[in-house]
Amino acid sequence: MRVPHHLIKTPAGFSFRQRVPVDLQPLLGCRILKRSLRTREMRSAQACALVLAARYAEVFSAIRKNGMGEKTAEQWLQELRGQRLQDYTLERDANGTLRIQAEPGEDTEALTRAIESIGRVNPAFFGAAAAPVVPSRPQPSKVLSLMEARDLWLKAIAPDTIPKTYSIKKSAIDGFVRTTGPDYPLPSINRIDLSNFYQSLADAGISTPTRVNKQSYLGGFFDWLIAAGYYTDSNPARSHVSYGNSAKRKRRKLGFKAFDLKQISFLFVPSAFATLSPAARWAALLGLYTGARASEVGQLLVSDVQTEGGVAYIHINDDGEHQRLKSEASIRTVPIHADLIALGFGDYVASLPTSSRLFPQAKANAVNGAGNWISKAFTRHLAEHGKTWPKAKRGFHSLRKTVIQQMQGFGVASEMRAQIVGHELDDEHHPVYSREFTPAEKLNGLVTPEFKTAGLSSLSFNLELAALKKLLG
Repeated sequence: MRVPHHLIKTPAGFSFRQRVPVDLQPLLGCRILKRSLRTREMRSAQACALVLAARYAEVFSAIRKNGMGEKTAEQWLQELRGQRLQDYTLERDANGTLRIQAEPGEDTEALTRAIESIGRVNPAFFGAAAAPVVPSRPQPSKVLSLMEARDLWLKAIAPDTIPKTYSIKKSAIDGFVRTTGPDYPLPSINRIDLSNFYQSLADAGISTPTRVNKQSYLGGFFDWLIAAGYYTDSNPARSHVSYGNSAKRKRRKLGFKAFDLKQISFLFVPSAFATLSPAARWAALLGLYTGARASEVGQLLVSDVQTEGGVAYIHINDDGEHQRLKSEASIRTVPIHADLIALGFGDYVASLPTSSRLFPQAKANAVNGAGNWISKAFTRHLAEHGKTWPKAKRGFHSLRKTVIQQMQGFGVASEMRAQIVGHELDDEHHPVYSREFTPAEKLNGLVTPEFKTAGLSSLSFNLELAALKKLLG
């Protein structure tokens, strides 16, 4: 994470670093001045750094104006290094202006003049009485406090957010409100405030993935505020915390593992598969042959199973009540594999009322989403029948990885794979210029005089279809 100019962050806390002006380096005999600030709190370190920078600037100015005088270079350096450093705190006044609070008698006017001379910050930062507060950006018509903005955002996202996700987002914004202050004027919030919050999380031992997630949620908070006109600057919450290369490798290593064909046969052999409930069996098969997420499978309606051009498909969408999706790319059609038809999926759908859910067991308002029961049932199934396997992270999501890797191995084009499983491609031109493949194209691939590509029908798991159909019937 970035730290302000003049500051160096070490495990022991912040240090101040000042480069000696080039013209004074021969006189003072050094290039860099450095001293410990004896604090790990960024906001306090910023205040101390600005005060020291102003005082050093005055000393440099005095040397340029009057020369070395009667002092030796060592005496000048001793004066610079011995500058008395008091405890400074940063506070906001009633107008939201950031000011330094120092001990009585501190010569803030001299500091202000020094700051003006070196052009480091607005003099209002030091509480100069005559310094006007000049807005750096257009101000919204209505100024909210941070707590007011928090309440409006949570109210806005509540209807379309599952309880678990809502709770996580609420935790992120509540943490920021506690750290920054509930009465903090919203227009005054800047990147430093967000930087301080993320740093406080790191200092508290919060892991990088958690901090990245909180950054994402706060980014969404400010996106909403900007769209609503309550915040008029660019989003200050993004691009602070990111994964390093080692963290990325670790995430890939610790992520969900795909199943190999031998493991699939263990899980879906009729004798083992019988231990799942009838509904969980169909949910697991849908995961295996579509790559859909558990939440997507759990919230399906009977009416989402449709036909186009003689090809049966599932329409994954967020049109129905309590249906929610991860992103715009998640809205898609997924053709129904021939194995599912052979297993009697059409009969299962026909046995349900047309207005009902495909899996009535799934609770629409479940805290962890409509797919929670499926994930738990499949996890128990894994624990029983995969307990001798090498240790790895496996679950219902592993079925999704299995489908993606199988399609990749059979040569299904990346753009088609993305449309089948609901991934967003990095290229911004795809959603603008590309068309949606038809269910038939997704199932059978593309065939032209020049080339041929595979489709979802290439998936092959060698299941005992006849025995499974008898079990499912």
